[in-house]
Amino acid sequence: VESFVAMRLYLREIGKCLERVDPHLCNNAGLVTRLVDWEESWEVGARYVQNELLLNGICDLVAEIRLAQHVAPSLRDMCEECDVDLFLVMPRIIWLRGLCKPSQQVQVFKSLLPHRFLEPPLAGDSWNVDDELSNFVLFFRHVNSTLMGNWRAVGSHIAERSAWEVLVKRVVLGDGEAEKEEVYGGLSSSRPQAEATVEELVNKMEAWSMELQRHCAEDWNQFAGILIQCLSGERKKDSSQMQFQV
Repeated sequence: VESFVAMRLYLREIGKCLERVDPHLCNNAGLVTRLVDWEESWEVGARYVQNELLLNGICDLVAEIRLAQHVAPSLRDMCEECDVDLFLVMPRIIWLRGLCKPSQQVQVFKSLLPHRFLEPPLAGDSWNVDDELSNFVLFFRHVNSTLMGNWRAVGSHIAERSAWEVLVKRVVLGDGEAEKEEVYGGLSSSRPQAEATVEELVNKMEAWSMELQRHCAEDWNQFAGILIQCLSGERKKDSSQMQFQV
């Protein structure tokens, strides 16, 4: 919307000084800037707004990251400051959400890793993917089940939530000794087994996070930019503040 408003404001202003307009329109820097901006915004809208399932997946991710900020407050600081660590942590959180809720995130992952998905992309509530990714999904389920075993006696919902909190803290805080104590300190006598499996999962996840970012870097950068914009609540551009230029 901002790019459209900027274009309207430009046309309104240029009407007051048509004698300054170069007949070769590509030589008018202000016009070119606004047209390029409009084209980029249109492409983003066509891909992410018109695709309802993809848009729902993005909204779900934004809600998930905001929940994660309460569990690991340092994530909020990363998002507010666009800290370099955010771009290491973000793909891990996206993977966690996809592995926990595959049906809600199938369009997000299919858009970023189309070569991994078969048709149809969902088999029931699970991803229909190649063997390599399927093995990673199965390993995550094993790790998640191991973690949930620490709280199963108090109910499946609490067990699921508690396991998720452990995983979120681990992917955000890192593997320092103090950080590990915060992540695993609340586990029972099964801590050694749970910690070992979580660390193995995180190590495997690093390679998948790199693939998420590098398979098509342009798509990832655009997607990450949208997520950050949604989390910050800031508009991409303030058209009223754009300096007029023919």
